[in-house]
Amino acid sequence: MKVLRLRGEAISETAVTGHILSHDLGPGLRKGTRLGAEHVPALRHFPELHVVELEPGDLHEDEAGRRLACAVAGPGLRLEGPVQSQARLVAESRGLLRVDREAVVRLNRLSALSIFTLVDGQAVEAGEDVAGAKVTPVAVSARLVVEAEQLAAQAGDQGLVRLLPFGRLRTLVVVTERLKPKARDLFFAAVSRKLGWFGADLIGLREVARDQAAVRAAYDEAGRTGAELIVFAGASSIDPLDPAYSELRAAGGHLIRQGAPAHPGSMLWVGRLQEATVLGVASCAGFGKDTSLDLVLPFVFAYGSIDELDFAQLGYGGLIEKAAGRRFPPYS
Repeated sequence: MKVLRLRGEAISETAVTGHILSHDLGPGLRKGTRLGAEHVPALRHFPELHVVELEPGDLHEDEAGRRLACAVAGPGLRLEGPVQSQARLVAESRGLLRVDREAVVRLNRLSALSIFTLVDGQAVEAGEDVAGAKVTPVAVSARLVVEAEQLAAQAGDQGLVRLLPFGRLRTLVVVTERLKPKARDLFFAAVSRKLGWFGADLIGLREVARDQAAVRAAYDEAGRTGAELIVFAGASSIDPLDPAYSELRAAGGHLIRQGAPAHPGSMLWVGRLQEATVLGVASCAGFGKDTSLDLVLPFVFAYGSIDELDFAQLGYGGLIEKAAGRRFPPYS
């Protein structure tokens, strides 16, 4: 590409047509504008003009930005733009965003090209911007874009950025705390709001005694009704003889993990009962605020199990009380 500086007296239809404006001159004459005869009257008001003449093998910023976004996009996303070389990837549905962080870093080591995304493992709403692709100059060599496309292709068919829609998991909620009427109403409202946001098929909310027979009956109901997710509130996550644990084993299930590297919500525990995931929180009060549970639920509803979540990764950014907000589902 050739970079040209045109003086006011040299601005003519022949001199500017097909060239790309490389600096902002105001409304209608923004950086990246492909100039034509219709721009000449306005351009003549400026003493100097900076333009780029495209040569064979060059790409305009918008085309380069569009190709870059297409190269990183995986399932569940749609392309919008580009506007001034910036293309956006937008969630087509409510779901879990997955980002290949290392691949994004490799792409961003290429000069003049930029990929920026939301955080991997974030729950997003339909229509939400989840990633952007931008080219900084008004034109770049096509070879650079091809290199970026080849790097992106190494991530496989799923793309560097993809969205996994949530499944309608059959969900049973079990509570062993004795709740006063007001606390009970608040808890049930919070549970319904959060699980409803994911589209859970709620089997029921059971408030049961904290004894072996009552808890075992709840687990048996989960198996009998085909529950895919059991949310257990009120169990002591540090007492190995708590009925939530002992009856899980008696029902044929097992404990997977105690504790999560996040606060609040560090007492979260995870188990499995046949094909169902069991998520336990120490207190019903945890449902009224953002905790580690809200980082775990999107993975369960997206994958149908807890298997795809690396709990160790939650520790990075796990000081939730100081950074709560954007990482969590935008519950309505």
